[in-house]
Amino acid sequence: MELFFLLTLVYLVSITLGNLLEKIRIPWLFAPLFLGLFLGVINFSFQNLKNAEAFEFIANLGMLFLLFMIGFELEVKEILKLGRFIFLAMFFIILLDAALGSVVIHFIGGVDWLIAIICALSFATVGEAVLAPILDEFKLLATRFGAIIVGIGTLDDIFEVFTILLATSFIGIKKSGPDPFMVMLSLSFLFFMTFAMIKFKKVERKLMKTPDIEHLFIVSLFILFFFLLIGRYAESEAIGALLAGIGVRNFIPREALKGTEEGLRLVVYGLLAPLFFLWVGMSVRLDIVFNSPLLTLSIFLVSVIAKISASILAGFGKLSLKESLLLGTGLSVRFSTGLVVAQLLLKGGIIQDDLFSALVAASALSTIFVPIIFGFLVKRWRDVIDHLPPNL
Repeated sequence: MELFFLLTLVYLVSITLGNLLEKIRIPWLFAPLFLGLFLGVINFSFQNLKNAEAFEFIANLGMLFLLFMIGFELEVKEILKLGRFIFLAMFFIILLDAALGSVVIHFIGGVDWLIAIICALSFATVGEAVLAPILDEFKLLATRFGAIIVGIGTLDDIFEVFTILLATSFIGIKKSGPDPFMVMLSLSFLFFMTFAMIKFKKVERKLMKTPDIEHLFIVSLFILFFFLLIGRYAESEAIGALLAGIGVRNFIPREALKGTEEGLRLVVYGLLAPLFFLWVGMSVRLDIVFNSPLLTLSIFLVSVIAKISASILAGFGKLSLKESLLLGTGLSVRFSTGLVVAQLLLKGGIIQDDLFSALVAASALSTIFVPIIFGFLVKRWRDVIDHLPPNL
């Protein structure tokens, strides 16, 4: 198959099937993922693709840009403004989900504890972007309940960053090759540059006028690729991409942030992300999932049960039982972070096809069924949601 034909197909499917998926509250980015799964079913592989190396390079670039956006969208100041209840609830819910999930992945998936913990942590995080349109549809974004879900989803970005750093570090340790001195030097330089960009913002405001959006966009790309170059010496391009996003967000003047973010999101989600999701889908072995569905179903069900149980316990005395059930159901939805970590681990040779396929399939199940169930429950229990206790 020609590369240009595949690119044409993936963007066509993204816009057509993606629009249909959004009507049933499934993110459109799962359209190229489903296309990749279909290509896998008909036994199409990278070996059948002309210029396969070029495609894998672009798809890998999409993964790095997604990591960049995860760092870019991390708003530390906004996180620190969240209430005590949201902090405690988030830590309890995520940690319980990760603890039970790691047990399932360790014993059923047959992997080491550390790998199981990394996988479980990555899939314990919340895809609040999937829930926001549902909350907005029922005019609940401005309510306390909406604030709790969005707040927990925002706060768990800390866990996302920690999991990515942990996964990347583990991959670097497993790979023999990089000089330990160069690894430490590269990582130290990356963290120093991130800190310097955050601090330079205060000086830059006094010395310079706000640059044009186009210039800031080019500067953002330069910083990203510079960080990737430095991270490559430590086999840690993922850390470089993540830190570049954090640094760029804090470096860009506030008045130009929105325009720069729109340009970056256009490139990342409009151009590169569909190719990454296609890559993930084509890497899945559905025959393994169907022949041994226990691992997939266990990861999915244990995560949902853990989220609901933790929400009931965390909301005791603060939320009614129905509100807690609704909270746990909503927080069970996932999005891209778990897929990025899974692809990192697969590419690094840390996990095998069976566990990778189970993780992606479990993520797809949660993304398909949870929004539908959540939307149904919100519609049914809306009157209860509107009467939250005044102090959270």
